[in-house]
Amino acid sequence: MAEDSLRKWVQNLWGDDPIPGELLPIIERLITPSFVELDHIKKIHDWLDSLRLSKQCGRIVAPPRAGKSVTCDVYKLLNKPQKRTGKRDIVPVLYMQASGDCSAGELLTLILEKLKYDAISGKLTDLRRRALRLLKESKVEMLVIDEANFLKLNTFSEIARIYDLLNISIVLVGTDGLDNLIKKEPYIHDRFIECYRLPLVSEKKFPEFIQIWEDEVLCLPVPSNLTKKETLMPLYQKTGGKIGLVDRVLRRAAILSLRKGLKNIDKATLDEVLEWFE
Repeated sequence: MAEDSLRKWVQNLWGDDPIPGELLPIIERLITPSFVELDHIKKIHDWLDSLRLSKQCGRIVAPPRAGKSVTCDVYKLLNKPQKRTGKRDIVPVLYMQASGDCSAGELLTLILEKLKYDAISGKLTDLRRRALRLLKESKVEMLVIDEANFLKLNTFSEIARIYDLLNISIVLVGTDGLDNLIKKEPYIHDRFIECYRLPLVSEKKFPEFIQIWEDEVLCLPVPSNLTKKETLMPLYQKTGGKIGLVDRVLRRAAILSLRKGLKNIDKATLDEVLEWFE
């Protein structure tokens, strides 16, 4: 998805020219998703832990590109599947992204795909039976459904059924559109009444955040000193402190700088990349 898109962009950027050998590991690292667990991200992971242990449901709400998906994906990585010989892997946290207008059947199919089950066609009752069995066999403790604002309203009944039958924690992740959706039905809202609003990085905290990202994510041969006012302010004004957007901008700026033969991100290259985001 995002990684594939960035990889194709890199290929187009270099065209027929080979990427210099000394740049290959740097480019590969910049293409590969990585994340730094900031303090406010650690807090939401602690909150997810509490939901999972108490087998409760909740929702995470934030604007687009605020880092919701990355935060949940990292939480999944922190709770990796455990291999078992002759049995299904134990999957403590099952993370998935709903498709547009996701029906109950599509949701169940997605669960089967994520748990690597081959038989993903059939009637709704068959899909439900298989999904419930696999969730139980895989000892799933938490089901995280991202892009939940794309779920059809009647799909929430299927989610409620999963919770009632298996008693596992279920977390819905989305934008304010998710709130608008679940408040249409009191029984849905009551189940997911516990809500964590993922904060954006404040202007005050932004310099510290950018320095961390430069040091631990970009790791270019020469410091870019992005916390200087002349680069920091345009970056904050364009991204509004949205972690996902900052990450995207800086990775592209770093790669474009390398393509230009630079060893860090200069202001001209950052400004050029920022112009792509309107």
